[in-house]
Amino acid sequence: MAEDTTKSTLLLWLNLLGWQVDVRRKGDELTGVARHTAADGSTFRVSGSAATRDELAFQLFEAALQMLERGSRRRALLAA
Repeated sequence: MAEDTTKSTLLLWLNLLGWQVDVRRKGDELTGVARHTAADGSTFRVSGSAATRDELAFQLFEAALQMLERGSRRRALLAA
């Protein structure tokens, strides 16, 4: 399927932002895991599943942004 061989723009952005993304087909759905290690050594991991690559990419991208935002807030609280 052509969709399986093309990369979503959001997955490319995750890669550019330093996330390692693994997408696999599991039956009729695609599953994905994105991992990131920050400069301070903290690690982040998000996952999702969807019927299409674009849906999965959106889930992973949105979850990654939320995870990083929570991490930034936590560091700000610790520094205060």
